[in-house]
Amino acid sequence: MNLTKVEKLVFSFLILTLLTALMLLIVKIGNNKIDNGEIIEKINAVAELTDRTLAEKTVFFNEQESINKLNLNKADLYSLKTVPCLTAPLAKRIYEYVKNKGEVLDFNDLLEVKGMNKKRLRQLELYVTLLGGHSGSASWGSKIDLNFTTIDELKTATGISNSLAEKIINYRNTNGGFQSINDLFAIPGVSEKVVDSFIDKVEVK
Repeated sequence: MNLTKVEKLVFSFLILTLLTALMLLIVKIGNNKIDNGEIIEKINAVAELTDRTLAEKTVFFNEQESINKLNLNKADLYSLKTVPCLTAPLAKRIYEYVKNKGEVLDFNDLLEVKGMNKKRLRQLELYVTLLGGHSGSASWGSKIDLNFTTIDELKTATGISNSLAEKIINYRNTNGGFQSINDLFAIPGVSEKVVDSFIDKVEVK
């Protein structure tokens, strides 16, 4: 195909324009790479100065707010059963869950306990705490009356052995009840040291 002189000039101009545009594009890409490299270097420099230690999960604790609440990690079963929003079976499951786990640091962990749901969990938070607070019924000013307590209550609230709890109940039944705390010393195997270990949790009325 033969081109006229004018067509050749136009074609040559278009080729030149295309090559020029291509060269400008290459130069622009090169400049962008340089700029991006400088930005990356600045980011890396800042990153080296930034603490990358992962934040640890913390537990919010208000000591003043928790002072009158039952500490779930230290509570005895007897005290847990007195919490208004808990049934006796649920209190027992929570007590056993905490005992097996060793320590609960997040209330949401209790959702693993059968019968516990979010609504009841929010209610529970009104009465118990995971840090601070107190350990049980004696701190509430509510002690176990030796003349009316059951073996299970006596064991769970005071931490005494099953055999000693049985001896205490048998003595009460045989002698028509306790007249004072000092009557405990009449029970075989009960020493002053043993009584001191639970004296603040029991009473005789």
